Amino acid sequence: MGHVILQMNVTLDGYCDHTQVIADEELHQYTEELMDQADGLLFGRKIYQLMESAWPAIAGSGSGPQFMVDFARKLDRKPKYVFSRTLDHVSWQNSFLLKGPVSEEVQQLTAEGKKLIVNGGPGLGSTLAELGLVDEYHFLVQPILAGSGPRLLGGIRDRLNLQLSGTKTFGSGVVVLRYRAVR
Repeated sequence: MGHVILQMNVTLDGYCDHTQVIADEELHQYTEELMDQADGLLFGRKIYQLMESAWPAIAGSGSGPQFMVDFARKLDRKPKYVFSRTLDHVSWQNSFLLKGPVSEEVQQLTAEGKKLIVNGGPGLGSTLAELGLVDEYHFLVQPILAGSGPRLLGGIRDRLNLQLSGTKTFGSGVVVLRYRAVR
């Protein structure tokens, strides 16, 4: 059976705005190590388009800090499964558009034994959590007060019980809180 890990950045005031976070070499390395254990990545349309607007160009050109180039090239190689009701196609290398219900598509991928990392926005993250499809949560708590933005898993209607399985502190002040879903 497969496994789903939801990785989300969150500020101290509970917001998830990927444009407002610390994204240094240490955090990229953490995410790369997580990707090394995964068979693919799950994206909602907004995060996919945000990532697609930057990373393929860095991977192709090789310009920028080496850690970012390495990260970009790893992203290029990984299968990327994209949920969207509005996109007709995806063009980033190794990307696959998923149009079916999230519950069915994710269950099919995990039934194939795939270990998936959700590079989460609050929309897809909330949907997966609400459906009980997330096995692990990795919250990267940023030492930032954003003041506004989408809320961490703001779409959750029912209580989720989680068990702390680990923590890691980075030099930047970011703290990763890892939880397992309690079912």
